[in-house]
Amino acid sequence: MRREWMVLWLVFLALFGSAASAHVFDTMDVSSKARGMGGAWTANAFDAAAIFYNPACMSEIESPNLYASYFRPNSQSYTGLTFLGFSFPIKSQHSIGISYRGFGVEYENVDLLSESTLSLAYAAPLLKDIHTALYIGGTVNIYSLEFGPAGSQDLGSQTAVGLDIGFLGVLRDRTRIGLFLHNVNEPSVGKVISEPLPQWLSAGISYKPYYGVITELDIRSVRGEDVEVHMGMQFDVTDYFAMRFGFQNKPNSLTGGLSVGVAPIEVDYSYSSHSVLPGTHHVAIGAKF
Repeated sequence: MRREWMVLWLVFLALFGSAASAHVFDTMDVSSKARGMGGAWTANAFDAAAIFYNPACMSEIESPNLYASYFRPNSQSYTGLTFLGFSFPIKSQHSIGISYRGFGVEYENVDLLSESTLSLAYAAPLLKDIHTALYIGGTVNIYSLEFGPAGSQDLGSQTAVGLDIGFLGVLRDRTRIGLFLHNVNEPSVGKVISEPLPQWLSAGISYKPYYGVITELDIRSVRGEDVEVHMGMQFDVTDYFAMRFGFQNKPNSLTGGLSVGVAPIEVDYSYSSHSVLPGTHHVAIGAKF
């Protein structure tokens, strides 16, 4: 049995260890809405998922809201990602938020890898007049990484703290420009070998050509990887039903999704394709109070 565990861990480390920055605390979308938009959400994250995409967007949240989502990346039964976030305004244009993000890999009911991130965020206005506004937001992320046992060996756990900062500019409520920097303090995990956690910069521009229509284009640069392009469009078909379509590269993926809801509850579903692996189904539920 011990030999089987060691072989399993060698395979696991070969798959994940060679590109740890692409798998440990990854850039995977936590919002079903964002996934439906091809991941383009830096300038339009108007719920608790803004804690992950751009905390500055929380400044435009007008009431307390809860957002929870779950999916299995590429429909693989041994992995799953859970997100739970809550944000609320504390005074005019000032908001705070808290979220939990959990990702795990298991085999025969044994947790091989467990990632958890507890995030605390704050957003505030920098300037605002009748036509324009500029907001700033920041997030403190507490990362916890734990490996399961390999036979009689305890592979231990690690924690780290990361800092994010985001900006949102709004012009006449039709054009939005978002900028988000993730892990600006360059956190890392590991005692013998220090592994830096992923850093990325996202810049997005959103435009509303008509009432009920949102378009967005994002450029994301993850340190050490090629630049990614994310784009999407949302249509509010009725007050209770919305549709989304999108595209992203690295890897190439077509995405789509929808939202159905009657205040204060809304249910989201999205799907993203993959050029090699099965697609990803993503469900979420949100509530505004």
